[in-house]
Amino acid sequence: MRALASRSGVSSSMISDVERAAKSPTISTLAALSEALEMPLSTLVESPEPTRLRVVKAAERQWLVEPGTGAKRDRFMPTVAGSEVEFLRYVVPPKTLAGPFPAHAPGTIEHVYLVSGALQITLGNDVADLKAGDSCSCYADLPHGFDNRHSKTPAELIIVVEPPRAAMSDRARRHERGR
Repeated sequence: MRALASRSGVSSSMISDVERAAKSPTISTLAALSEALEMPLSTLVESPEPTRLRVVKAAERQWLVEPGTGAKRDRFMPTVAGSEVEFLRYVVPPKTLAGPFPAHAPGTIEHVYLVSGALQITLGNDVADLKAGDSCSCYADLPHGFDNRHSKTPAELIIVVEPPRAAMSDRARRHERGR
């Protein structure tokens, strides 16, 4: 988020507010974000009719590289309307500690699948060693991080962040009940 804020000139707090639908961005804010993400402005704007299927081609994907660690993050966006789940691919370079990341809201769950490499995951005082093919789930309401300092190869993870049930929007709850 900080990298996007730096590239776009839009504050991290505003980006967070827009992502959570807590604030409606101006057209100039959307234009700055679309330029920084190198994607069409139309991709950032919801259509009036809910889209049942959203496709993002590989050529349209944009990695965000975290300054300092070089860790790369690719959020699988945009999602369908009503989705509150964040789905991302994350690569931790060799000899790198990514984090600690701040705690999420109480009740937030992170699901992690290690695609390649080996990695140590920390959650507060808990530590788990993962190898390619391993997965874990945790309540991410404590500081957490990914330690790849002892490896000579990158570690690639798929992460699904599930918000607390109470934080899900009414729209998402209605959609979930309608299944």
